[in-house]
Amino acid sequence: MRFTSGLAALALAASLAPAAALEKSLEASLMRLDPETRFHQLCDIETMRRISASDGPLHPDRMVMDAEREAELAGDEIVGRGAAIRSRGRWYRLTFRCRATPDRLKVLELDYRIGAAIPESRWEEIGLWR
Repeated sequence: MRFTSGLAALALAASLAPAAALEKSLEASLMRLDPETRFHQLCDIETMRRISASDGPLHPDRMVMDAEREAELAGDEIVGRGAAIRSRGRWYRLTFRCRATPDRLKVLELDYRIGAAIPESRWEEIGLWR
């Protein structure tokens, strides 16, 4: 199953809104999703938020959790060993582990590692776009 970060991009783009209003709006949007999709979107949003907030050069606007390998969901944890993030028009490999509350509305733990750029010649093959 391939998950893209439509809500994640919306949340990131709205990051200039007051924090309380953004949180309430995001939570309302997430609640309209089934629990598994909500979990994926929550981890997408938080991963991109943390990468953008770091001192690093990447500021992702999209994440594909299952780009090169399907993410593994077990209980309240998702592990992605084949994810990808897009920053400034380039895609990068990403591995992550995300643990959330049972209602899938709050990330409890998140670890990630950004890898090398993914060659554009592979984008179509693994479902990435410009």
